[in-house]
Amino acid sequence: MIIGIIGAFDEEIEKFIETFHLEKTNDSIRAVYTGNFNEKKLVVFLSGIGKVNSAATTQHLIDKYKPDLIINSGCAGSLISKVRIMDVVLGSYVTYHDFSPERIMEFSVPDNGRVKASSKLINIAEDALKKLEIYNYYIAPIASGDCFVTNSNMRDEIYTRTSAYAVDMESASIGHICRLNNIPFLSVRTISDFSDGEEDFEVIAAYKSSQLVKEMISLL
Repeated sequence: MIIGIIGAFDEEIEKFIETFHLEKTNDSIRAVYTGNFNEKKLVVFLSGIGKVNSAATTQHLIDKYKPDLIINSGCAGSLISKVRIMDVVLGSYVTYHDFSPERIMEFSVPDNGRVKASSKLINIAEDALKKLEIYNYYIAPIASGDCFVTNSNMRDEIYTRTSAYAVDMESASIGHICRLNNIPFLSVRTISDFSDGEEDFEVIAAYKSSQLVKEMISLL
């Protein structure tokens, strides 16, 4: 089995490199780290921030390394008050919050703009959460767009339009490319902030997501 993992910035992939003793691989597009664990090949990509970077990375990962599945691991902002800092969101589907008009997504994005994650990977993630005794999690939509959400008005408007529980800059584009290529995927995000420009715990949140994905890999 070949498992692809994508993180946008260094802290989102550092734990994978350390835990699985991955080696940096020469690659023409992005920093790539590879290794083996329990007869599984791991390919960990540093995509860079944003939709274009993550989409290009995902397609390159698929074309060159032929993964059986892809997991996006990282942090995100909360869009709703009940979703607190350090809660985990497993993306039931991913969508864009910056398509305008939104109706374009219905014929330009898989699943009418709500790109469904792998139910099998969601189930495995839930098993991993239970093993880690993490109970503060949600299976809910994640919205992505090429901007930092740093005020409550923008946060509330995105939630009203998308019903997403979390917001980031990569999940939707990664899921979009995976679905076009029929690759099972899941976005695993830990909440680092309330999307209001205030406190941000992205490093701790990124590490928590990587801990969960590490446990998922053991269960796959």
